[in-house]
Amino acid sequence: MGEFEKANKDGTPGLDLDEFIAFEHPEEADYMKEFVIQEALEEHDKNGDGFVSIEEFLGDYRRDPTAREDPEWIVVEKDRFRNDYDKDKDGKLNPKELLTWVVPNNEAIAQEEAVHLLDELDLDGDRKLTENEILENQDLFLNSEATDYGRQL
Repeated sequence: MGEFEKANKDGTPGLDLDEFIAFEHPEEADYMKEFVIQEALEEHDKNGDGFVSIEEFLGDYRRDPTAREDPEWIVVEKDRFRNDYDKDKDGKLNPKELLTWVVPNNEAIAQEEAVHLLDELDLDGDRKLTENEILENQDLFLNSEATDYGRQL
C-alpha cells in the first residue's frame, strides 16, 4: 500500500485536511507510524533482516584504512546509535527503536533549549524572561534553536 492510500484513512476519494497532513508529514500521524518504519527499513536495512545495524545506520561511510581513528562525526554518530537509539543494547535498531531515530522527539529538544535560555538569560532568577533580559543577551537569544536562530522573530 502506498503513502497516499495509507494516509487516506477513511477510504473515500481524496484526502481531507487531516489525511493530507498525514500524507505530507507521515511522521506526525500516529496511524502512519508503520508506514514511516517501513520506509526507513526499505532505505536503511540493506541486508533485509528487519533491523538497522550500526553499519547500515552509518550508511556509505567507509573508514580510511590509513586513519588511526574515526573522524569526530563518526564517533558522535556511533555514540548516538549505542546510547540514544539502541535501547535494548543488541547492536541493531528494531522497528520501535528505528522510529526514535527517524522521528525525533522535538518536544524534548524544545524543552531543553527553553531551559537553557532561562538558565542563561534570567538575570533576576524569577524563571521568566523580560524584554530587558532578552535585549541584554540578544545574541544568545537570536542564535538559539528555540527562536529558529532568530528566524521566528
